[in-house]
Amino acid sequence: MRRLVLGISLFYVTAWLPLAFVVYLPTWYHLSCHWNPRCEVLGEARTTQAVTELTRFFRHAGSLETRWSAKERQHLAEVRTIYDRLALGAVFALAGLVLSFECRTARCAALVNVVLVAAVLVVIPVFRPFWMNVFHPLLFDNQLWRTNRFDLTWYITPVVYFQWTIVFLVGAVVALNLGVWLLCRRRAQS
Repeated sequence: MRRLVLGISLFYVTAWLPLAFVVYLPTWYHLSCHWNPRCEVLGEARTTQAVTELTRFFRHAGSLETRWSAKERQHLAEVRTIYDRLALGAVFALAGLVLSFECRTARCAALVNVVLVAAVLVVIPVFRPFWMNVFHPLLFDNQLWRTNRFDLTWYITPVVYFQWTIVFLVGAVVALNLGVWLLCRRRAQS
C-alpha cells in the first residue's frame, strides 16, 4: 500500500507543480503569446491586463473586470473550481509523498511516471479533435468553453496555447521525475 501511495503521490505532485506554474503565474501566458499571433490583435496592454486578471482570478486574488463575456466568466469559474480541487488534491498528495517516501520505491515510481506522462504526447498529432470532442465533453456538460472573436479567451488561449501547454507540462513532469530518479540513484550509490 505504501508503494502505491508513493507512486500516485509522486505522479500527482510532479504534475501539479508545472500546472500551478502555468495556471497561477502570467509567465506562460505571455510566453505563449510569442507563438500565438492572436495576442498581437489584442495588443500588449490589453493582453497583459487580461492575463493578469485571469491569473489573479484563478488564485482568488481578483476578479475578471475587463471585457470578459458572461459566458467566459461562467466557464472560467467552472475551470477555477477544477483547479481548486486539483490544488486540494496536491496538498493530500504532498502529505502522502512525505509520509511514504522511500528512495528505492521513488526511483521505480519516477520511471513509471516518465513512461505514463510521455505517452500523453500521442494526442498531439490529433490534438484539436481530442480537445474539442473528447476532453471538453468529459469535463463540462455545457458549451461555455467554445470561444469566438468576441471573447478574450479566444485571443489569449486558443487551441494552440493548450497544445503547447500540454507539451510543456509533459516535459516538465518528465524532467521532475527524472530529477527524483537521479537524486535517489545518487543517494543509493553514496
